[in-house]
Amino acid sequence: MRGFEMGTEVISSEKELNAWRQKIEAAWHKSVASVIEVGKLIKQAKETLGVSYTLLETELPFSSTVAAFLVKIAEHPVLSNPAYYPKLPNSYNTLYHLAKVDEKQLVKQIESGEITPDYTLKSAKVLGEFAPKTSKVNKAAVKRKTRSTMYEVGTISISTPNQLDSFERELAALLEKYKGEITLTKRENSLAEWHREHLHAQALEKIAKSESEFKNITLDQVRMLEDAAHFLQKDKSQKHKREIVINGELVLRTCLPNDYKDIKAIQKLLGQKDITRAVLKNWCIEHKVPNQFTELKSMDKELYIWEQVRLVTEKKDVKGGIKRLKDLASRSTIPKIKAQAQKALSEVTRFDRKV
Repeated sequence: MRGFEMGTEVISSEKELNAWRQKIEAAWHKSVASVIEVGKLIKQAKETLGVSYTLLETELPFSSTVAAFLVKIAEHPVLSNPAYYPKLPNSYNTLYHLAKVDEKQLVKQIESGEITPDYTLKSAKVLGEFAPKTSKVNKAAVKRKTRSTMYEVGTISISTPNQLDSFERELAALLEKYKGEITLTKRENSLAEWHREHLHAQALEKIAKSESEFKNITLDQVRMLEDAAHFLQKDKSQKHKREIVINGELVLRTCLPNDYKDIKAIQKLLGQKDITRAVLKNWCIEHKVPNQFTELKSMDKELYIWEQVRLVTEKKDVKGGIKRLKDLASRSTIPKIKAQAQKALSEVTRFDRKV
């Protein structure tokens, strides 16, 4: 099989990401004006940074859900009108539910004094749920006016996908020239599937070459502990609780069950009978074995990056693998590891993005 190296897609510099983070944090004072300003900054950051926005998102002082709320509020023509700021509640949760109200009704209730700075979240939820919405017919009419009719062309197939970066650049330029769109597919024989298979092969090759990075523990044992960590964090695993003694007190903790597939091997390796999340985490920190429970910012082993790529490309823990790559890509204090994680994150999510 021909070697496959990760693409050279540009990832925003740490300096650029920090600049956006500082702008957003400086504006985040939770006043109406602040909510609108932050929402606009988030929207601008997404448009400017592209895929690199996911790296910025992990550094923001609020969740991705809150970020989406703020953008929706900032885009609302009534709530974003400075003339109404003094008459609106400061809570972004309350403003988010007010954004669901029909614009004309919202203006009427603000100007009549029904909506004030003391307006409660409960009232906003009720108003947003039961207020008459703009009709679907009108929305459809607006959509037809603002969006051109798109004509389907057909299926594009290529015989030499190795030059993926140049192909994507040329395709993007073609779409820009003709104002076109493309729908990415992950079906069998698709470019996305080819990319996944080759990225998986590359990950296995890199893992084999760098397995010696771990001392006094084998790769199979590292994977065994990672699987155990994954098991312990699942909601359905919380039913496996037992009473154990911690610092002289009897407490109830989630543990690996006695019928867990690797329980005896893990008990022997860790020297503990009851394997809780804390026991696993502390042992891994002490022995410098990375997993999803440990602090990854000082992790210096490239192999762990490729392990996440393997988990994603084998579809064993896609969400978790991507989350840990984001953590490494944004928080690592080791430049080489941070750069490698950024490239890996870009590659495993390449076909998750709309072109």
